[in-house]
Amino acid sequence: MGLDKGTAARLAEARLAEWRRLGYAEWRALLDDKELRQVVDQDGQRYSVVSYALDDGDGRVRMSVAVDDGGWSAFVPLVRGEIMNPDGTFLA
Repeated sequence: MGLDKGTAARLAEARLAEWRRLGYAEWRALLDDKELRQVVDQDGQRYSVVSYALDDGDGRVRMSVAVDDGGWSAFVPLVRGEIMNPDGTFLA
């Protein structure tokens, strides 16, 4: 059975929603940090949720979240992201 992309997308979006509540200075403070969360979803499946912040150039910060279920999806996880501009707006 492959990665449940709906569940993986929901987990990634939930993590991004946590970050959206933060301001630009807090995003900058997270640069080069990586966090791994092991989540057991309501379907009983264990998911790895890896989140990290990268400098995207010109003061922008890119937040990325990769979700996999420990199987083959670990090689090609579902990835979602956001980019924040220095003025606190998000890149569309």
